[in-house]
Amino acid sequence: MKETTVAAVGRTYDHANGPRGIVNLNYTGWPVRYDGHLQADQKEVLILKKQAIKAFGLLGLFFSLSAIFVYAQNITLVRKVEIPFDFSVGDKTFPAGTYSITRVFPDKSALLLSSEDQREAINILTHSVQAQESPKTGKLIFHRYGETYFLFQIWESDALQGRQLSKSRTEQSIEHDLAKRGEESSIVGLGLSK
Repeated sequence: MKETTVAAVGRTYDHANGPRGIVNLNYTGWPVRYDGHLQADQKEVLILKKQAIKAFGLLGLFFSLSAIFVYAQNITLVRKVEIPFDFSVGDKTFPAGTYSITRVFPDKSALLLSSEDQREAINILTHSVQAQESPKTGKLIFHRYGETYFLFQIWESDALQGRQLSKSRTEQSIEHDLAKRGEESSIVGLGLSK
């Protein structure tokens, strides 16, 4: 008959007849299976399952709230603006039409310009520009070179800080060509209703 000593308890187990006496816990606080492996009793397994379910439930709630927070950050800066001329953003030209501008990041460093039908869209990298006094209505400012327009600034109503786009290579090239001919660019502003 084979006997095994239970770790850290000193009791023996008879493989033919079962345990002799009560089996206690080992040094880690877990019950010991007689072949040396850890084995939790049914109550402990049930407790662990309940804790795991609670943890997964809390994680699910956390991710749901995170998604809602991220969605809330995607605030529309310009809900609808009718732009009556073709214009460029960066090196991309957009047809005249109705557009909206939403923020991609909370700090407004990246904005999304999209047409009403969602066929035209571009992510715009911007930097902050300060006004001396806050405009009463929002506006879009364009640089005009002859009949070519480039989006330059975006202003929300009652905001001291606007967003400014950097000049693209195309705009710099056109500006350079105009300067050679002695012509200048002009600024065109479109008022917005949010």
